[in-house]
Amino acid sequence: MPKMLLFHGVLEDFALQKTFWAVCVGTITSLAFSPNMKQLISCSNDKSIILWGLQQKMKAFRFTGHTSSVSDVCFAPAGNLMASCSIDGSLAVWIPNITGESTFWKGHQAAARSVAFTPDGRQILSASDDKTIKLWNVHKSKFVASFNSHTNWVRCTRPSPDGNQMVSCADDRTIKLWDLKSGDCIHTFYEPKAQGNYVEFHPTGTCIGTALSNGVVKIYETRMRKVLQLYEIHNGPVHCLSFHPTSGNYLITASQEGTLKVLDLMEGRPSYTLYGPKGAVHSVKFSPDGGYFATGGADNEILVWKANFSPVLDVADTSSNKTSIKTKIRPSIAGGLQGVDVKKIVASSVTEDRQDIEDASVNSKRTSSIDELEIGKKTMDMQISDSHEKTGNANKTEREKRLEIIIGDLVSQVDVLTNTLLALEQRVTFIEDQQKENLGTGIFSNGE
Repeated sequence: MPKMLLFHGVLEDFALQKTFWAVCVGTITSLAFSPNMKQLISCSNDKSIILWGLQQKMKAFRFTGHTSSVSDVCFAPAGNLMASCSIDGSLAVWIPNITGESTFWKGHQAAARSVAFTPDGRQILSASDDKTIKLWNVHKSKFVASFNSHTNWVRCTRPSPDGNQMVSCADDRTIKLWDLKSGDCIHTFYEPKAQGNYVEFHPTGTCIGTALSNGVVKIYETRMRKVLQLYEIHNGPVHCLSFHPTSGNYLITASQEGTLKVLDLMEGRPSYTLYGPKGAVHSVKFSPDGGYFATGGADNEILVWKANFSPVLDVADTSSNKTSIKTKIRPSIAGGLQGVDVKKIVASSVTEDRQDIEDASVNSKRTSSIDELEIGKKTMDMQISDSHEKTGNANKTEREKRLEIIIGDLVSQVDVLTNTLLALEQRVTFIEDQQKENLGTGIFSNGE
């Protein structure tokens, strides 16, 4: 009878290990650990990407080339490449070293919000305000496919662990599950009260975590296609979440209110509230081994925490489907923190690492526009120009750099205002349609 070992995390107090801080780094918008745990990459609204060293005496490198805020960044599974996307609609693939070799292309006709490698590292998914999700071949430099079911800005997209599916969320208040091979939308989850800001697959691939704009976190079951858990835990929008990568038993959330919540998915309840960032937290990510997690946000700081999980071995019978991790996540609804034993942790005794940041020599290749790419759809090669562009901030003054940060913040605020106006416009249109429908019904009734 086959057996397997399951790890059940025993959660102890978290410990803040290190703070990365640098002059002129704007609001941190996204973070990612390298697969070998030696580096951490961050992006911000000052148009830059910084590669931080997690080991002693390692330098940090700044990569530039995007012309507006960088909204998302990630490592390839092998760690040999990085990908980024920007509000300027561009996508970029980088080699993570001092030479800063990169390839840029105009991936979208509007702001690009999300970028992610597929598990095999051969393709990239990107999501945009142009209401589309696009799939790209990295090594052949080809546009592969476009997914067009959303009716409003797409905030995030992530592939499943096996690479067969992907999930996306958008301002149309839907969460969509897709078949990556066929391009079909398998199922749509509807959110009546809020939009999704971030989505991520559980490590088993059987559940989806969703961060919503009304402070709620939901766990969807992908096979039965229903809500498995619901947590009303934040007083503002939830910007990001991250599953523990090895056990899948814990989930960390990051919110506009400046707190992080640790959810025990086995017990179906929040366990910890973490205080440390001074302002909104926009990103949280576990390290690949689950031993650490990093946070970043509006205070321009990156905090690296030690997770302090104590694994306990258990032997499970794999002859039954009931032994899978997904069945151990209990259906749960946590409506606030009243009466719930939630431990609060405030960050203190911080080890501040002010690394010298060296500008990488960005040798970038610019490709043709998305309009030209889509002429041939799945077969059109991206034409790479011969121009090599040197971009660096060495000649910029301190005042110019700070001005760029201020402009980036203003751009972000304009995005929020635009979002609000669009929502109001949709609501007014809906009310007008209802009034017309009611008026038409009344006239018809009187005529009878």
